[in-house]
Amino acid sequence: MEEHDLLSLKQPSAIRWLSLERAVKGIRANRVALVLELQEEEAARHCPVAKGIRKRLRTLMFPALTHLLTDVLAVVNRMNLTFQKEDVNISSIQPVVNMTLASLDDLMNGPGEAETKCNEALQDGKFCGITLTQADVQTFSRVRTAHIAEITKSIKKRFPSEHVGIIADLDTVINASRYPGADSTLKSYGLEALERVFDHYGIKYSPNITFDIDFANSFL
Repeated sequence: MEEHDLLSLKQPSAIRWLSLERAVKGIRANRVALVLELQEEEAARHCPVAKGIRKRLRTLMFPALTHLLTDVLAVVNRMNLTFQKEDVNISSIQPVVNMTLASLDDLMNGPGEAETKCNEALQDGKFCGITLTQADVQTFSRVRTAHIAEITKSIKKRFPSEHVGIIADLDTVINASRYPGADSTLKSYGLEALERVFDHYGIKYSPNITFDIDFANSFL
């Protein structure tokens, strides 16, 4: 390992959600060095905190969870970054949410890229050459399932399907780039979406509503 690759581990501190992925990757990249550093700290200073942390790091749960988090955070952060923008294009909301939920569903059904590497590195009760004191695969499997399920539940609660659908309907109605070019098609374009929007906001809908073609064409 080159000198510029080393990290200085001074003390734990609070971090922003979007920085969590980098923190997890840092722990993954320096796990062996961290275990050795804690061993030295424990031997030289008889530090009980270092001993406790080192024991945690030498269980299967720690490397397995850090690799799982790498996969989960990569998925969730893509969605978070979309909504961090100052101006969010409403046409992107439904696809981004659906893609995130689909990716989490894929992780629920099988390991992601980082977790696959973790599984490949596990050999004869060792991970990266360090003997694990606990290798309870079933316990990790339960924690893994519960974690992904909770993340999925939180996203669905934050973005209910009916609300995401209304946002998509609004995009259909007000996004001029979606308007059809033919006048005959434009007359009836988006009426079903408009009806759902009216119903959502408690506005009485009239089936006689039509687009002002000249007004709509001014946006094309």
